[in-house]
Amino acid sequence: MSGATVSLIVAIVGVGGTLASAVITQVLAQQAESRRLDREQQIRAAEQRASEDQRKIDRLRSCYAQLNAHDRQYRDAMLAYAYDLKSGSTDVDATEVSSARRAQRDTRAEAQLLASDAVLAAESPVNERLTTAYRHLMNIEGESDPSTRRAKISRIIGLLDSIIPLQGHVRDLMRLEVRTTEELPDRHNSESRLATLHQTDS
Repeated sequence: MSGATVSLIVAIVGVGGTLASAVITQVLAQQAESRRLDREQQIRAAEQRASEDQRKIDRLRSCYAQLNAHDRQYRDAMLAYAYDLKSGSTDVDATEVSSARRAQRDTRAEAQLLASDAVLAAESPVNERLTTAYRHLMNIEGESDPSTRRAKISRIIGLLDSIIPLQGHVRDLMRLEVRTTEELPDRHNSESRLATLHQTDS
């Protein structure tokens, strides 16, 4: 093989290597760019999911805060009214009770669309006792016998007091769901047992 032929072959191989190198470099660059775009897309998707999740948590937190507050206000209004009746006060007004009842019902209606099954199941006994206490409380004025009237009021007060541990149970679940806490407190189990006992007694 002559020197010219060898030189030609070397030149061809050199040019081919240069072209191949350029093509390989371009392919590698495109792959790197594709991976970068994929990573950016994954990051954006993760950020969007986190943002949506946070909006849901914020909405749920607002709903739970309102439900907790209105359940308590409803109970407190009835308790104050019951004690006024028990004291024999002639200046008793159920307006605050009625107002608290409306607010609680409106808030609970919203919660039924947003709250988890666990929270609704835990809050249901609270609502049932509030409803029962309200019904009995509104019938008290029709009781003419003073001793019977006092006995009924005392039972209503006892019923309203029994709601306290149930409300604590509901708050524990709410706090867990809105990530205020990472686990249920130790008292949660004992309060659950107490709630079961109260339900059995009622």
